[in-house]
Amino acid sequence: MDDNPTTASVNSLTAGLDDLVSYLEGSTLVVQAYTDIIERKYARPALDKISRYFQGQTLTMTWVTTTLTIFAVMSVLPVLSFIGLSIFAFCSSMCIALTFGFAAVVALETMFITVLLLALGGLLLFSFIVTTLGALAYLAFRVGQHLQTQGRFGIAEWAQETKQHLTPVSVKPEDNDDSDGSGVLIAHETNDKVKRENRSPSPSSRSFMASSSST
Repeated sequence: MDDNPTTASVNSLTAGLDDLVSYLEGSTLVVQAYTDIIERKYARPALDKISRYFQGQTLTMTWVTTTLTIFAVMSVLPVLSFIGLSIFAFCSSMCIALTFGFAAVVALETMFITVLLLALGGLLLFSFIVTTLGALAYLAFRVGQHLQTQGRFGIAEWAQETKQHLTPVSVKPEDNDDSDGSGVLIAHETNDKVKRENRSPSPSSRSFMASSSST
């Protein structure tokens, strides 16, 4: 009773192996059939054409053609790499040049603006100094002129004139038609009164003159 299961398992294993062998043989036959078809329809005609072509050409021409073909096929990748690297280098150089150019322009413009501001500041300071010296020279000339014409009383006249120059005269409009009587005329009248008072002799000088005339 123990031999029957062993015999059955061996028989099933043998049947499986036979089926596998038959399947592999069938697959091999199919592959051989397709290989024969490819060889008859494609490989043989291609080889015959290549053989006839090389038989019609000389050995040197064949060598040159083969060399150029291999070179063309193998040089595609280096050529494409060179073109890509060239474009990358050109774009990088342009970006770097534009960046440095922009930085240089900004630096130059900053320098020019600084020089311009310094020049304008120097001119403003020069104008202020020249104007101040001119005003001081004018005031010195006027005080000398007043001292020459009026003596020591010219100091008061000069001070009044300087005060009028420094403080603007406010002009009040009137309702009547005589609008010509402005503050400028009033200021001139005041100056005339001051001049007459300064030029009038003092009481001591008048008494001295009276005593001298009586003698």
